[in-house]
Amino acid sequence: MRSPHEIVFTVKTWEGNYYSKDIPGGVESTPVVGTIYTIGADGSNLRQVVQLGQNCDFPHFSPDGRWIYFQSNVTGRSHVYRCRLDGSEVANLTAGDPLGSQWKDAYGFGLSQNGKVLVYTVHDGMVGHVALARADGSDHYLLAPDLGYIYMSALSPDGNRVVFSGPDAGYRLKIMGLPEGAPLALTPDHPESFVPQFTPDGRQIIFFRRDGDVYSVDVDGQHLRRLTTGNGYVRFKLSDQDRHGSSDAPDISPDGRRIAMIALRGGVANVWVMNLDGTAQRQITFRNSPCGRVQWSPDGNMLAFVSFEGPFPQLFVVDVDGGEPRRLTDFAGAVYFLDW
Repeated sequence: MRSPHEIVFTVKTWEGNYYSKDIPGGVESTPVVGTIYTIGADGSNLRQVVQLGQNCDFPHFSPDGRWIYFQSNVTGRSHVYRCRLDGSEVANLTAGDPLGSQWKDAYGFGLSQNGKVLVYTVHDGMVGHVALARADGSDHYLLAPDLGYIYMSALSPDGNRVVFSGPDAGYRLKIMGLPEGAPLALTPDHPESFVPQFTPDGRQIIFFRRDGDVYSVDVDGQHLRRLTTGNGYVRFKLSDQDRHGSSDAPDISPDGRRIAMIALRGGVANVWVMNLDGTAQRQITFRNSPCGRVQWSPDGNMLAFVSFEGPFPQLFVVDVDGGEPRRLTDFAGAVYFLDW
């Protein structure tokens, strides 16, 4: 069982200069090796969990704290995996083409709050789609298979609804009940809406748009609100040649009252916090190098994030009330994704 003050994270290493660029149907980037570690929020007990030989990435603790879920392309295709906290019992949850051999990759997963349902993206080389399964990797099925290219999905806390975005409708958000509800357009007049997530009470969706600002909308599509102005931040990038980068969403506090986010104000991306309604916006970090990947601790008292130290981002924590961030890692590689 994990400690509530334990962080799981990925370290990426590569040869030469890192680059990425958009290509038809996806992204081309520098090949990387990704290794998953855990560490205490005080910097103690750094431990390698899993390294399968190629990229292992996007680690998340299961809600019950007994598993680490992650994705890897060690087979030559991207799959969703899980293992125990000590790295044992590694299982490929999307092996065997459960949805058909045309789906070459599986990635971008999320778990319901009760830990029973897994949502993820499948991709055939040109088009992506949203799939669901049980958290143990059984009973896979495609969500709304008649829709076009959709991904960026998230499950409601009770696991009964899913929200998603994608090129199908110009990245307008849609929500549907499970297993076969009719999709409802949440942002019909607001394209380019990315990385939606439910509030802990399941009543609202928080997301950001191409302009970099944070928005909210009720799950029935009512009361669309713009919460920030001038954030100017959408993607975390590893270098000037990282043309595609990776979407870097805000994070909702465990009690559902506040949002932590990265804002590019004053020329440098730093950590900010605000109330759920957008009031009381407050800058938490004042670093001279870009920050990203901000995540709340389970007790809501700390924030973990990454920030560049020389050529690579490293892992930091900071009290939510502010103060000097504490650096936890010193890798010759990039700390990339993290989770408490």
